[in-house]
Amino acid sequence: MTRKFKRSALCCFLSLLFFSRAFAWGPEGHAIAARLAMRFVKEDVRNNILALLGNMKIDTAANWMDIMRSNADYDFMRTWHYIDFAKEQPYVADNSENIVNRLLITYNELSHKNTLCTEQVRTDLMVLLHLMGDLHMPLHTGYDDDLGGNKRIVQYDTLKTHNLHTFWDEDIIRLAHITDETCLEHYNSKDADTLTAIDFAAWMKDSRSLLGDAYDFTGFTLDKAYLQKNKISVEKQLLKAGLRLAFILNKLFYTPAPLANFKEITARYKNGIDIKDAGKNIGKKVTLCARVVGMKASAGITQISLDEKFPNSPLTVIIFGKNYSKFPPLEDWLKDKNICVQGVITLYKDKPQIVVESPEDITVL
Repeated sequence: MTRKFKRSALCCFLSLLFFSRAFAWGPEGHAIAARLAMRFVKEDVRNNILALLGNMKIDTAANWMDIMRSNADYDFMRTWHYIDFAKEQPYVADNSENIVNRLLITYNELSHKNTLCTEQVRTDLMVLLHLMGDLHMPLHTGYDDDLGGNKRIVQYDTLKTHNLHTFWDEDIIRLAHITDETCLEHYNSKDADTLTAIDFAAWMKDSRSLLGDAYDFTGFTLDKAYLQKNKISVEKQLLKAGLRLAFILNKLFYTPAPLANFKEITARYKNGIDIKDAGKNIGKKVTLCARVVGMKASAGITQISLDEKFPNSPLTVIIFGKNYSKFPPLEDWLKDKNICVQGVITLYKDKPQIVVESPEDITVL
C-alpha cells in the first residue's frame, strides 16, 4: 500500500467515524442565491426587505441559519435543512421536521406577517432565504442510506478527501469559480415567466432529479470532467433558487397601496356609484371603486372582496377560471390594490356581485 493510499484510506476511515451533517452550498453559495433573488424582486420589495434586515447584509441573512449551528439553543432547527428518503421511494408528504414542511410553515407565517412581531418576521425571512438555498442543493434532497452524501467519501485531488455532500456544498463553487455572473449566463426570461405557483415539494423533486449526475462516478475519485459537468448544474440550481425566492418575496413583501379617496374617484365616472350603494343598483351597469381586501381563488373561480372582507363586503368581483388566460396573474395584479371595476351588478345568494370577463373592465389605480 502506497503512502498516498494509506493517507487517503485513513482520512476515509476517520470521516466515516466522525461525519456530521454538512452545510448546503457554503457561505458563498447561499449568498449568491440571495443576491440573485434581490436582483429580481420589485424595487419596493427590495426596500422593504433591506429595511427589515437593518444593518445586516443580505449575505449574512442568507447564512444566518448556518451561523446559528454553533449555538446549541438552535439545535431544534437542524432537521429543517434537508429531507432524505430511500433512492427508489417516491416522496410522501408527512408531518416530519424537514425542509419542505418548514418552508411551508415559514411561508404561511409570513403570509400573516401583520400579526407577528418584527423580530419574528425577520427570523422567518432569514429562514426563508436560507432554506430556499438548501432546497436547491441536490444532496439536501438526498438518499437516507448515506445521509445525503455525507457518508460517501470522495477525493478530487491528492491533498483533500471529503464526502460528496461537502464537495457539492463548497468545492464545486470554489474550484469552478462560480459567481453571480456565471449563474446569470443561464438566465432566460421564460424561466421567470413560467413561475405561477409556489410548490416546495415540486421544487424539491426537481433538485432530487439531479442526484443521478451527482453520483455518476466510480470509486471515490472525482475528475475534472465531473467538476465541469456539475458546475453547470450548480449554476443553474443557484439561479433557480434566486428566481423562485424572488417570486416568493414579491408575494410576501410588497407594499400595499395606500387608501384612496374613492368617493372623489368614483365621481369622475358618468355611471359611478359608491360601493356601499351596490345593493340599490341591481341590474344596472355601473362603475365603482374600492380597495381589494380579500381574494379566494380556485381553478374554477376567483372571488375578490372589495371594501370589507367576506362576508361583509358590499360587493364581490367574480372572475371565472375559463377566463383566467385573458388576465395577468390575479393575485400579483390585484391583491391589496385600489381598483375601479365596471359591469352589471347581479345578485348571488342575496350578495351583490359583478362578473368580469375582460381585464379592460378593471382599472388598477
